[in-house]
Amino acid sequence: MHFKGWHLHFVLLTAILVFGLLVGGSQIYSYYGQQKPLANALTSQTCVEDIKVNESNDSLQVKVTLGPVENLKEAYTEIEKSIFEVYGQQAQLLIEGNSSPDLDKLWQNSQYAVYEAVVRGNFTEMAETIEELAKNAGIDYAIDLDEENIYVQFSKGENYLYQVVPRQSVITEEGGGV
Repeated sequence: MHFKGWHLHFVLLTAILVFGLLVGGSQIYSYYGQQKPLANALTSQTCVEDIKVNESNDSLQVKVTLGPVENLKEAYTEIEKSIFEVYGQQAQLLIEGNSSPDLDKLWQNSQYAVYEAVVRGNFTEMAETIEELAKNAGIDYAIDLDEENIYVQFSKGENYLYQVVPRQSVITEEGGGV
């Protein structure tokens, strides 16, 4: 079939090939230019066990599974730094550990104090409440915070639970928090 002297099937074939090369090139760049360097940077940290990257048009989500960690705040900060160095942008960072039902229950009971501290700023009360709950459950704990997050870690035997809670509360139109 001809259209103004052009063979239409050659034009379509060329368009399909160019499209395939663009998509393939994008995928290769994403893997070798970003995901693989990030995986190499993060797995060089002894606490990182697994990494999953999910990219969409307007956001980046990185899920990191950690092994035992001495200081969750330091590990989290290093991971954020590595992500920014590779991608040049901030990412939604999700941290996972190797939890257990006991640790999950302790976190469930501790959430009230943590989220209240986010809204009210009563971090000392939060720490005291978590200390009491953890001691009663026979679970080791650590709490840390900075300007951006509250870092909570629980451990018992071979199990550990990590939670990073943002300190910024969302203000509603009525003026309430969280």
